[in-house]
Amino acid sequence: MLSKYNPKKDKPLDRLIKISDAARILDYAHYSPVKKLIDKGYLTAYNLPHVVRIRVLQSDVLKLKEQQELKKQDPNPPKKGRGRPSKYS
Repeated sequence: MLSKYNPKKDKPLDRLIKISDAARILDYAHYSPVKKLIDKGYLTAYNLPHVVRIRVLQSDVLKLKEQQELKKQDPNPPKKGRGRPSKYS
């Protein structure tokens, strides 16, 4: 999901960062999970004029990180599916 950045129409309140920086913020070792988030529509990618690499909004990345942290703190995590029983119960 790529969209062109037009500074006259789009006045961002924050900055556009590289996807490698977004991966670092989200605690990923590589940028490919961020590309998957872009493909799934969780993040919007922007093309800047005269720049080859795509960018994402820093505020969107920080919102996504906050959602991930809230999900980790959930007191009632979803039950795992059936599988091999644990050795010690």
